[in-house]
Amino acid sequence: MSLAYILINAEIGKEKNCYEEVKQVNHVREIHILYGFYDIVAIVESSDINKVNSALKNIRQNKNVMTTETMPVIE
Repeated sequence: MSLAYILINAEIGKEKNCYEEVKQVNHVREIHILYGFYDIVAIVESSDINKVNSALKNIRQNKNVMTTETMPVIE
């Protein structure tokens, strides 16, 4: 099973829109709005690493996403 935590900085004032759009991406298992350096954390999970990569690509292409930091789980 492939699992990754994706920390997202959203466009200022677009955090809720970004949250709603990222929530719809395939293989996003869980998503939360945060306080602090990042605005959103999304947990992406699939049995296929290529599907995790595809989800990450879809998240990065979102117009309300400014930056991402991806932390793949290794164990």
